[in-house]
Amino acid sequence: MTKNVVDDDLQSWEAFASTGPYGYSDRSVVVFRCTTDSGERPRAFAVEGDKSDAETRVETASRTDLLEMLAGAQPLE
Repeated sequence: MTKNVVDDDLQSWEAFASTGPYGYSDRSVVVFRCTTDSGERPRAFAVEGDKSDAETRVETASRTDLLEMLAGAQPLE
């Protein structure tokens, strides 16, 4: 499941759940990928729990929740 959110700079971000580095389920993240600027690095917001917890977080998140996660997300290496 993915959701899209537009930030205050009018950039569109796609949010989706991932297991994070190495595929470990205890390292679940919500990944944000900018769909309006391909030069913008993807970002990840750590979520406690497994991938299904991250998926639930994305599915139930409001626009405000997604923007708060995006603000706290770290660039992917």
